[in-house]
Amino acid sequence: QDESRLARVKRVLAGSLLGRGAGSSRIFGTRLELVESYLDTGVPYVVHRLCSYIEVHGFQSAAVFRLSGGSPRLAERLRAAFERRGDADLEAAGCPPTAATLLRQYLKELPQPVVPSTIVGRLLNIHTQSYANDHDSWIASTKELLSTLPSSHYHLLGYLTIYLSRYEARHGRSAGVCGVFAPVILPHVPPATTLLRDILAEAPVLFPDW
Repeated sequence: QDESRLARVKRVLAGSLLGRGAGSSRIFGTRLELVESYLDTGVPYVVHRLCSYIEVHGFQSAAVFRLSGGSPRLAERLRAAFERRGDADLEAAGCPPTAATLLRQYLKELPQPVVPSTIVGRLLNIHTQSYANDHDSWIASTKELLSTLPSSHYHLLGYLTIYLSRYEARHGRSAGVCGVFAPVILPHVPPATTLLRDILAEAPVLFPDW
């Protein structure tokens, strides 16, 4: 269902009251602890805005997150709007795959990844040692290590894993979200696709507060 005109007006006014708009700090490429969060969630407003739009208008599609989706030119315009006003009229643009492209761009351009590479390496070691042999131990050790992340990174990781797990539950692993998002959430060579897949499968346990 499309966002009503009244709802759009309310959202724009709320954005103004929250201080988004001309003169706001840069959004893309800014450290997580310095960006505006959505209410008290600790999640960057731009991430919440993009994810909410995609969930309403794009979750029914098994292809919304594919790397080949969206319009690069439209992505540039929407990104410029976020940087200029703190928000963009995603509803008028009407292109969930382009919003998904912007989400990946935002995560990719973070000065420090959602999960730093040193932590990814330790997560992979834990996964190799205990995932198949002692699943409960893997969950406990993974949960403990993730809790050491800076709060802004921890909150964003929890939000994204719960969000992507809902999408994967709807479309299955063939939708490919782990292959798309592992490089920007859990940067590693080779990609930590399997690790992200197993984290998504246990997302409600690893992040019970979400």
